[in-house]
Amino acid sequence: MKIRTAIISCLFLLGIVFSGHAQRAKKRDKFPSYFGFQYKPLFAGDFLGSSTTPLSNGSFSATLEQRFGYSFGASVRVALTRYISLETGFNLVQRNYNVRYELPDSSLQAKGRLSMQNYDIPLNGLVYIQLGEKLYMNTSLGVSMVYRPSNVVDTTLVPPYTVFALEGRRTSKVGLEMNANVGFEYRTESSGIFYIGISARVPFKPIYDVAGVYQRSSTKIVAVGQLTGTYLSLDFRYFLPNMRNSGTQFKPGPIEQ
Repeated sequence: MKIRTAIISCLFLLGIVFSGHAQRAKKRDKFPSYFGFQYKPLFAGDFLGSSTTPLSNGSFSATLEQRFGYSFGASVRVALTRYISLETGFNLVQRNYNVRYELPDSSLQAKGRLSMQNYDIPLNGLVYIQLGEKLYMNTSLGVSMVYRPSNVVDTTLVPPYTVFALEGRRTSKVGLEMNANVGFEYRTESSGIFYIGISARVPFKPIYDVAGVYQRSSTKIVAVGQLTGTYLSLDFRYFLPNMRNSGTQFKPGPIEQ
């Protein structure tokens, strides 16, 4: 928790510094850079892969079902030409799952929840299509470097002596994920850039090895599998405007007495 708070604090300090620099940019800058913020609701779906991960061993089964998650952070956009940009940033991503345990032979059922967080730094190439004076469509493709800070576990006790558990162990602390995006943005000089789009995220390999566990007295059954971690998201972004300072600008020259 302390690490996450420190990272988020640094993120907002970076935004303040970048915003101040952007507001001092001159209007003659042909290809300006922008700093902004984004929020992404993450949705379950079977478009990129199954939204459920079943685990089974004999009569015991555990199933992970993806549910609503979220991502938020900062975004930095650097224009290379009028219609091509690079975009990077820093984001916190939280994936959430419902867990269902079943042991039909013993008429036992239980439910749990599992959440996992990671931090990512994306690097995307953006291409724009101008649809109107201020309206643009863009598509992007790139990769994200992802840091997964910890393993995860869910434990459910069924009285009097039964324990169900779901444990996820990172396949690696640092990994890569592919990003793909399409969206629309409305650009204004004084109010900034408003963006809405849809993204797909596909890790290059499973993100967690997962194991479902049933234990009662000396009996223990373990079912194993892997979690792919793919998801779709609805993206909302806002980029701060680049404005010239108001007031008299200093012009170099001789000092008249």
